Amino acid sequence: MVEFKVDVNGVLIKRQWSWGTVVKVKDELKRMGFRWDSGSTTWIGRLSKVSDLERLRELLRLSAREYETLIQPLLKASGKVPKVPEEFRQCSMGNRVNLPCVVRLIMEGGYVEADSFEEYVGKLIANALEKLGVKDEAAAEEARRILLSDYSLKETYGRRIEWRLAILGNGKVTLNFLAKGLMSSLREIRVPYNTVDREGNINRYEIPVIGRGDVYREGDKWVIRFPVFEKQTIASLLRKLGYVVKEVEWRPRQIKVPKDDVTLLDFQKHALDAWVKNGYRGTVVIPTGGGKTYIALKAMATVKAPAIVLVVTEELMNQWYERIRRMLGVEAGRLGGGFDDVRDVTVAIYNSAVKKIDEIRDRFDLAVFDECHHVPAETFKNVAFKLTAPYRLALSATPTRKDGNEELIYLTSGGIVHKATYLDMVHAGLVVPIRHFRVYVKLSEEELKEYRSIGEDNAIMLRNTAAQAKAKVPVAVQLAKLEQSLGSKVIVFTQYIEQAEEIYEELKRELGAKVALITSKTSNRDEIFERFRLGNIKVLVTTTVLDEGIDVPDADVAIVVSG
Repeated sequence: MVEFKVDVNGVLIKRQWSWGTVVKVKDELKRMGFRWDSGSTTWIGRLSKVSDLERLRELLRLSAREYETLIQPLLKASGKVPKVPEEFRQCSMGNRVNLPCVVRLIMEGGYVEADSFEEYVGKLIANALEKLGVKDEAAAEEARRILLSDYSLKETYGRRIEWRLAILGNGKVTLNFLAKGLMSSLREIRVPYNTVDREGNINRYEIPVIGRGDVYREGDKWVIRFPVFEKQTIASLLRKLGYVVKEVEWRPRQIKVPKDDVTLLDFQKHALDAWVKNGYRGTVVIPTGGGKTYIALKAMATVKAPAIVLVVTEELMNQWYERIRRMLGVEAGRLGGGFDDVRDVTVAIYNSAVKKIDEIRDRFDLAVFDECHHVPAETFKNVAFKLTAPYRLALSATPTRKDGNEELIYLTSGGIVHKATYLDMVHAGLVVPIRHFRVYVKLSEEELKEYRSIGEDNAIMLRNTAAQAKAKVPVAVQLAKLEQSLGSKVIVFTQYIEQAEEIYEELKRELGAKVALITSKTSNRDEIFERFRLGNIKVLVTTTVLDEGIDVPDADVAIVVSG
């Protein structure tokens, strides 16, 4: 190797080159007007044009520092100063900009989302070129080559990925830090929610789905709890704030279901198939008596995953428990009604589930919401929002709610995937065709005055006033006595306990033990049902508690007084 020296405008450039390279370079220097100084053993020359320096840059393989030192005086002399954004000024080298330098500055300013280091570098380069306002494929390719081979950059990328990693599961995300603006953004995730005031007016709000208690420290990590149906909203928000979102691959846990003795009718099969095709989410609407329970049992047998069934009453809980044991061979747990036994398959009363929600929220992969339209909106929300089960099935005869909160059902469980009619049930042989009669009564003067005082837009108060009309009681009593005398078994439905008790007392005076009353206060329901089934009781007066999916023995006549 030979030491080769060149003096360019007073700047000494030294190289250690082979003699063959020296010969080629010195010949080119001669053509550029450089002369040999034997005293200093140096080639000496002067340049006045930037274009000549560009030629020399390639010839001598000038470093960035050497090039910067030589270009600045030439630029000042020519008055040509490149327009480089102030934030990248340190990366300018004369009339050139060091693209890898700009990329590193951009990288320091924030994270760019990418699935790999290669994609990360590519996005940074594209970002840099955009900020500089230039298009230079050659420069981009050279920068890519330099940056991809930069071990320290790759290390930095790895550290940033690790620090910004967000582990996203069902209803839960784990973070290393809370980014600026995250908490305020979480509070902005809201859903429609209605309440009914004392006057019966529906008040519409939007409520946040994530509260203060849903964001907390767990060791050195931050944990955010959210309703499972907002998973993609959370993922998009985190990505927007610079997190690297890694979704935990989820598969339902498997449990043993010893048998499957559930046989579905055609319309029930259609309902189950629609639910499965909808990603194991959705609301099934079937009239009372249409076998919604059997559809849910078949769903549980299909997915064979830990499941919780939410019900409104103790009677329903015990009814579900017996059917799960008989048809699936599973000894289910029960929560509520004196039971506190949570198992892989559990039947829980809604209110009891609320009390235990922190213990059971991650326990199940399938949640069945039975008679969901009857559950108070606040209770339903507290359960449905916090359970992390991705598979959801809502069962209802009439999902439309008086408070307009049926959207909560669809939001948390999925929209209506199948809706059967009474005619479907007739064709399936489940029920017989019915004859429907309307009997009209007049409001008393006092009731009419109250009715007219209510605003036309207050449908709930208007309906309640009409439903409790005093004139309904003697008509219902007369109809029940007549049908009973003709040999019919009669059920009298009413929405109000006081109304039910008044009708019962009137009938009891003439029918004695042939009439019975069932309300939410009645404890011996099973005994009364059995006597009704056997025909010992001819008339059963009940509140609408019986439309909550409880199996009631067959009747010939139903008198709906209110509800």
